[in-house]
Amino acid sequence: MHKISPLVVILCALLLTHCDDRPSERRSRRFADDEHRSGKSELSESRQIQLTNQTALRLDVEYNGGYLTIARGDSGLLADLKIDFDREENRPYIDFDSTSSAPTLRIRSPRRHEVRLSFDKMRENDWRLKLSPKIPIEFRIDGGALDAKLELSGLKVADLKINVGAGEFDLAFNEPNSERPDIRINTGAAETKARGLCNANFRRIDFNGGVGASRLSFDGEWKSEGRVDMNLGVGKNEILLARHIGAKVHAPSSFLSPISLRGFDKRGGLRYSENYDEATGHLEFDIKMGVGHTEIDWIE
Repeated sequence: MHKISPLVVILCALLLTHCDDRPSERRSRRFADDEHRSGKSELSESRQIQLTNQTALRLDVEYNGGYLTIARGDSGLLADLKIDFDREENRPYIDFDSTSSAPTLRIRSPRRHEVRLSFDKMRENDWRLKLSPKIPIEFRIDGGALDAKLELSGLKVADLKINVGAGEFDLAFNEPNSERPDIRINTGAAETKARGLCNANFRRIDFNGGVGASRLSFDGEWKSEGRVDMNLGVGKNEILLARHIGAKVHAPSSFLSPISLRGFDKRGGLRYSENYDEATGHLEFDIKMGVGHTEIDWIE
């Protein structure tokens, strides 16, 4: 049997402590007070794009750092943008290309050369985007030091790709999505929360977590088949399942990456939920873990 070095155990404990404590220290300032956030910056830009004959939209966002909110907007507008920024050099680039077969709205921060991004220096940057619920939308979001709240309920999400370097990320589908997207989420040092994931009506979810805690809730309507691939780094991870879902899990466990499951039976090298054979909708999980604890439980 291989012996685990005491130094490795101590290092892992310190990393896990850092992952649990960091988000709580910052949570008090996260989307806590819209009134406090609005009007804080002297510089702002608003843009409204009318919904005309567009049948789809691609949204490309590149954001160095700050707050980002995306939600359902007025059905008469394709997009309603309200953007605050702390200084002129951070004025975003906004371009709407309606001439292509897939109209594209691009919003990006100016190119920066800093290697390290400080959220404290960027917290006056506040991007609030409201989008039309009438047409399918493909999302491409790349963020540095970002606190993001994506309230995608009521939107037609055709595809969703998200990269977040550091910060806090909150994703919600509180209503069923009419499209069948692929969802890919990559996080560096971030706390991730997602709820209503069954309402997203996804075909596949790829979640790659670096350092940080995650809580993914698979609640909402689900009568389909779907796959969830998770590559977890260092942190505490929680997966919550609605009772009507039949789940199959492949997740090798080890001393440094234990996994806890309740209400599952082992069949060969896989674990099946006790309701798997009777369920009308199924999810298959393939979970690879680094250092940390992963828990799979049921929503009561």
